Amino acid sequence: MPQSATKTLEVQADLDDGSAWPTTGSTTAPVANGVMPSNPSSQMLVADIQPNGDMEMDTMNVYVVGGKSPSREKYTAMEAVSEHTQTRFDAKGELEQGPSTRAPKDRYLIAVIIFAIHGIGTLYPWNSFITAEKYFTEHKFANVSDDTEYKDKFISYLGIGGFIPNVTFLFIALFFPPKSSRFSTFGGLFVMFVLFIITTILAIVDSSGWPELFFGITMATIVIFNAASAVYQSGMYALAAKLPEGYTQSYIVGQGIGGTFVAVLSIMSITFAGSLRSAAIGYFCCAVLVLLICLITYAMLFKLPIIKHYLGLVTMVTNDKETEAAEDDPSNQSPPLWTIFKQIKMQVFNIWLTFVVTLAIFPVVLAGIPSVAENPSYFQEVYFIPLCCFFTFNLGDFFGSVLPAWFRWKWSSYTWLLVVSRLLFYPIFIFCNYRPDRRTIPVLINNDYAYAFLVVIMSVSNGYLKTVIMMDGPKMVSNPNWAGKAASMMVFFLILGIFCGIQFSLFFPWIVSL
Repeated sequence: MPQSATKTLEVQADLDDGSAWPTTGSTTAPVANGVMPSNPSSQMLVADIQPNGDMEMDTMNVYVVGGKSPSREKYTAMEAVSEHTQTRFDAKGELEQGPSTRAPKDRYLIAVIIFAIHGIGTLYPWNSFITAEKYFTEHKFANVSDDTEYKDKFISYLGIGGFIPNVTFLFIALFFPPKSSRFSTFGGLFVMFVLFIITTILAIVDSSGWPELFFGITMATIVIFNAASAVYQSGMYALAAKLPEGYTQSYIVGQGIGGTFVAVLSIMSITFAGSLRSAAIGYFCCAVLVLLICLITYAMLFKLPIIKHYLGLVTMVTNDKETEAAEDDPSNQSPPLWTIFKQIKMQVFNIWLTFVVTLAIFPVVLAGIPSVAENPSYFQEVYFIPLCCFFTFNLGDFFGSVLPAWFRWKWSSYTWLLVVSRLLFYPIFIFCNYRPDRRTIPVLINNDYAYAFLVVIMSVSNGYLKTVIMMDGPKMVSNPNWAGKAASMMVFFLILGIFCGIQFSLFFPWIVSL
């Protein structure tokens, strides 16, 4: 392995006489293949650590200073690791054997696929609600006057009912974490599954005689669903953050697949669905199936050797530090949120602004940009917005989330430059054919192909940046056991960015009418 790729592991142990191995002043250079430095006063054990987190080393001898063996009563970390076994000192100074630190293989990429499935399960069900807007307003509320507030402002109520419980429960999960994240995540997923069964049943039955009650049940379902979704999404991000970066990426890629799937179903429903009711039942049945698969695969996930390994490794590395800290200061028993925030503050800003820019434009602005053709064809009138807005954006977002596997932005300290540069999309899309019947400022981008290309650039950049940022953020904390809490914090600001972006989109109609 090249010298530059070698990393070092620092160890420190108290000796029987109360002295300690030196922790400063060592000039020993890193040595590849786990070879121990010949200097007996060195404080470093050296190992090869692969970019994916695997640890590769030959048998490593532990140096004893002055012929005295190290005590296990108070130590930071002292382990002699071979390729297959891990040798540790117990409390009496005796040797004990532990599991290998080499990660098992993710056979057939089962864990990667499961995280992608849960990405679909996070995004698809909620998108099916939004996509089925006309099912609610034109089918379920068909006998209700257009002036009725809950019909006229249904989408607004949908947004409020989705955002408030989402942010509230993310806040609760962040500051008052559950005792068992694994149980609460499964619980949130199960609640989502039950609620979509109820939603599907309501789509099948005739509710024309009780539209007010149907509206009340639907809103209650939306509120509870988003509360459960917040717990589920936060738990999945926190779990992925404790694993190698590829699993966070897989989860985000799954979200892109879910969005694209909904866009495809929307286009198919325009072409083939016999009625709004049939299309909605199709959306909701697919959501029930997706959530059922998520329930089954979530139970499987924790039985996979690779998941057991990484969750056990984080606990093994950090447990002794946390125990000692808790003994000295009880306030250290829970992760220090302010410390975590300071360590990831730039990535928090990046994820927030990324979604502020994206959600200010998509879908509100893009859905208001028709073809510039003076005499549009039937295809342009019916399919232009579904294709150029929803399908193109979701497909580009999916492709952008896959890109980091091939090309990874390595300068995380400068990611903010890319994020801030996306603010240019605001004036760019304002000068597209947005609200042509009401705008007073000129249209400067009057070519459909140029507009579609801009949508591709915006969506790919959104997918790429959100993936890189969510992969980088949790890895910046100084304690590996804080990664899950860091991921939950970033999800909170991600949702906050969505809300701020939607609110900012309200200014665009006013701007083009100046």
